[in-house]
Amino acid sequence: MPRSAAAAAIAFVLAAWPLAGQVKESITVSVVEVPVTVVDKEGNPVRGLEVGNFELLDDGKKREISAFDTIDFKSASSLSATSPLNPAARRNFMLLFDLTYSTPASVRRSQEAATRFLDTMVEKRDRVGVATVSADRGYRLLTAFTTDRALVRAAIANPASFRGSDPLQIASSPAIAEGPSSTGDKVQTGGMADAEMAEVAQRTVRSEDHYDRQKIDRQINLLAGLGRTLRNVKGPKHVVFLSEGFDPRLVQGRGAGTSTEQVQDQAAIERGEVWKVDTDQIYGNTASLSILDKMAQMFRRSDVFLHAIDIAGLRVDNEVQSGSRKKSNEGLFLLANSTGGTVFRNTNDLASDFERFVRQQEVVYVLAFNAPASQPGKFHSLRVRVNGVPGARVMHRAGYYEAGGETAAERTLTTAEIILNDIPQDAIRVAALTAAFPTSSPNAQVPVILEVAGEDILNASGGKNAAAEIFVYAFDEEGLVRDSLVQRMTIDVTKVGEQLRGGGIKYYGTLSLPAGRYAVRSLVRINETVSGYVRSDLTVPPPGSMAVSQPFLFEPAGRWVMVKGASHDATNSPYPFEINGEPFIPSAAARVSKAPGQKFAVFVYNASPEELSWNVAPPAKLVSQVRSARGAKLVFELEPAAAAGLLDVTLTKKGSGEARKSSVPIVVQ
Repeated sequence: MPRSAAAAAIAFVLAAWPLAGQVKESITVSVVEVPVTVVDKEGNPVRGLEVGNFELLDDGKKREISAFDTIDFKSASSLSATSPLNPAARRNFMLLFDLTYSTPASVRRSQEAATRFLDTMVEKRDRVGVATVSADRGYRLLTAFTTDRALVRAAIANPASFRGSDPLQIASSPAIAEGPSSTGDKVQTGGMADAEMAEVAQRTVRSEDHYDRQKIDRQINLLAGLGRTLRNVKGPKHVVFLSEGFDPRLVQGRGAGTSTEQVQDQAAIERGEVWKVDTDQIYGNTASLSILDKMAQMFRRSDVFLHAIDIAGLRVDNEVQSGSRKKSNEGLFLLANSTGGTVFRNTNDLASDFERFVRQQEVVYVLAFNAPASQPGKFHSLRVRVNGVPGARVMHRAGYYEAGGETAAERTLTTAEIILNDIPQDAIRVAALTAAFPTSSPNAQVPVILEVAGEDILNASGGKNAAAEIFVYAFDEEGLVRDSLVQRMTIDVTKVGEQLRGGGIKYYGTLSLPAGRYAVRSLVRINETVSGYVRSDLTVPPPGSMAVSQPFLFEPAGRWVMVKGASHDATNSPYPFEINGEPFIPSAAARVSKAPGQKFAVFVYNASPEELSWNVAPPAKLVSQVRSARGAKLVFELEPAAAAGLLDVTLTKKGSGEARKSSVPIVVQ
């Protein structure tokens, strides 16, 4: 384990949360870790830096860097030395499609580039999310940050039903005040009539500008809301904003020049007609600039960088619809620069923009320092300086929060973060059983049984109908999702209340997984607010090898509300928990009755009953053994004096000395 991660594990109360000092949800802030990326003038990552190249300031005070690590996403040795659960070792990319300031053609180009980014530039550990933002419909997260590439690809293929602006609306530029064309029969109006028409046109433009500015303000507010939503996601988050950008003059005012507007304004000022001058056009709109500043603060404090890719491609000053009106992408710079991000522009090859963006994120330096506590909930600004690299650009988190002072909403973590980071949730007690059963295909049949405590469901529902959600994800050793299950249901307490009081819900679903080691993570949520989480580790043995299941303790029927979930077993294998054709219900919590006669089964693959010898602790006697199509099924009966602890079964294949041990913690009731 890298030194900084080890220091964090010692310093934090919740040692299961790697690098917990990165977010406000940490229990204590004694060690703060700051992931830093450094790029040169061309945007290439700077490699080979040492701790001496960095200077770290906490609210302007220099802090000693207590630990230092380097993660190079292009180096296999660097990644292998870093835990996949380390948030700094998993980059978070959010593809954000702008459905307000983008044309359909540009969106299609951005979809193609985003798909290429996903297929060729994203590393295995990287998490990618997809979202849309629309001034009319708000922002929408299509996916959470995930390693499920198929899900992300589907979201990219159809981010939303896009409604582009009518191209004729470009005519709301000052050009409409120019009057009829100079060719043909010109309409004669007197000088006074011309002035009145110009003033009416100017008021119309101001009204439309006011409407457009409100739309921009709403979009910026929506981006701030997205930044706040992402604050609970650990580690740096890079939002890739795919947009053509809004009209910057409505926020920051127009630039210097001698446009018709500027000449007219100057003339009005000289005549003393200052009421005809729109100062927002000159100096910018104070309210809009304030909204932009609040958005930038939210992004920086949530450890989110907004990088913009100008999907309009190469821009020109003259277009068919807009004439000589300059098409600016300065609005993208207003958004990206305020969060420490980058704008990629002036190219019709959007994939190359993605390549330049990813190159910037190839190397991450993780700095750690000890932060003395002074005020719970206080935000501390961070600044990192790099010496020895002239012209280098440094990107890092803007600060951190001291422990304490969090609101309930801020302590609420997203469903994805709970699952991805093994964050304990015990308001709903959940027990899990997972087992691998060979099939005729390379993938094993993997039943997942969850037992959800009924009393906790009743407490969470307040005696009323409850909306229950079950999420099951199987992660491989690289942290990739290999299969998943989702179940949503409404629990009618009036009908099943007695069964809930006596037991609870027993959920049964089936995954399909190839050989390998997995972490099967399950979350149960009631009414979207109360959660329970459980993780079970599973090994799916290679086909043809000797394997032993965990002990399956028998449980009587009728205690649970049974819920049948989805099955992903392509071979349609039958219910696997059976002995000689007789099905049984296994106990996920491995409960052992104090009464005599408690039985359990052990399934063995690629070994016949005659080839096996065994040792069981605590003592148990063999009551039956059955030859199966793939091996043997042994049934044991525990002795009445069995106590809580581990139930260990060791099976040895005679003659070969090949042995397999299987264990399960038991609870005596």
